[in-house]
Amino acid sequence: MSFQRLKDYERAVLPSQDEISAYEQKGWYVSPMIIPDELIESAKKGAYAIYRGEKNRDCPPIEGPANDTFDETKVLMNNEYACMQRSEIWDLVSMPVISAIAARLARTHEIRLFADALMCKFPSKNVKEGVFGWHTDKAYWPSCSSNDMLTAWIPLQDVTIDMGPMHVIENSQNWEMDEALKSYCAAGIKDLTALEMHLKQTNREYRNVPMTLKKGQLSFHNANTFHGSSANTTSIPRMTLTIHMQDASNVHVPAFNKNGDRILIGYERLAKKDDLGNPDYRDPAWFPVLWSEANGG
Repeated sequence: MSFQRLKDYERAVLPSQDEISAYEQKGWYVSPMIIPDELIESAKKGAYAIYRGEKNRDCPPIEGPANDTFDETKVLMNNEYACMQRSEIWDLVSMPVISAIAARLARTHEIRLFADALMCKFPSKNVKEGVFGWHTDKAYWPSCSSNDMLTAWIPLQDVTIDMGPMHVIENSQNWEMDEALKSYCAAGIKDLTALEMHLKQTNREYRNVPMTLKKGQLSFHNANTFHGSSANTTSIPRMTLTIHMQDASNVHVPAFNKNGDRILIGYERLAKKDDLGNPDYRDPAWFPVLWSEANGG
C-alpha cells in the first residue's frame, strides 16, 4: 500500500500489522497525537460559523441528513456534512493521515467519505438528556454492502470521562446480530445499562471502553461495533467531529423494511443515481475519495 503523500512523521504513526490485527479483534483503535492543534482550532471556528449559518463552500441544500440550527436547549446538536459547508472542517476531514490510517485498518486501497457529523453535547444536569444510546453505524446503513466501513471520532478538545465520551463495546462487531441484540440497537434508548444487563444475562464476554482522548488524538471503530455516549456533566460543551468512511468494496444494495418498503437513508437522497437508478456511492459531490493507493495517496 502506497503512502507517498504522507510526511515522515505521519508514516511513522500508521498502525502496525499487530495493531491492525488488534483492531480486527476488538473493533476499535486509538491513534497517537497526530492532529495539529491549529487544525483543530480552525475546525472549531468553522463549527461556530456553521452555527451562525455562515457557509464558505458551495454546498447544495442538505435535505435529509441532520443539520441543526444552533440551540443550546437541545443539549445535543448534530450537523451532518459539515465539511461540505465550511472549508476549515473539510481541511480536517481530508487530512491524509486520517484516511491513510482508515485504509490500513480496513485493509483497503481506497477510502471514500460517506458522511461526517459535527456534534456538540452541551452540559446537562439531567443525565438522560445528553445520552446517545447504544447503536451500530451499520444498523443505520442497511443498503451498504461492506462490513469493513469504519468511523473516525475526533474530539475538538480533551475529553474526560465526565464529558460524556463515546464508549465502545469491545469485540461487538463480531457478534451475530440476533433479534434480541437488535432490540437494543437504537440510539434513542437512554438507559445505557440495559444492553450491558442483557449481555451479562446471556453470558456474553464484553468490555465497555470509554474513549477518553486528548486533543490531537482520534479513535476508529468498525461500522458493526456497538457504541454510545453518556451525558456531559461538566460546565463546558463537548464538541466532536465524526467521519464515516467507505472502503473500496462498498456499493449500494437495495434494502427493504418489514413491510417491503424500500429504505433510503438521508445520505442517499443527496447522491446522483447510477446506471441502475440506485444511489451512487461513488458520487464525488457527496462521497469524494479521501485516500487512493492508485494516486499515491
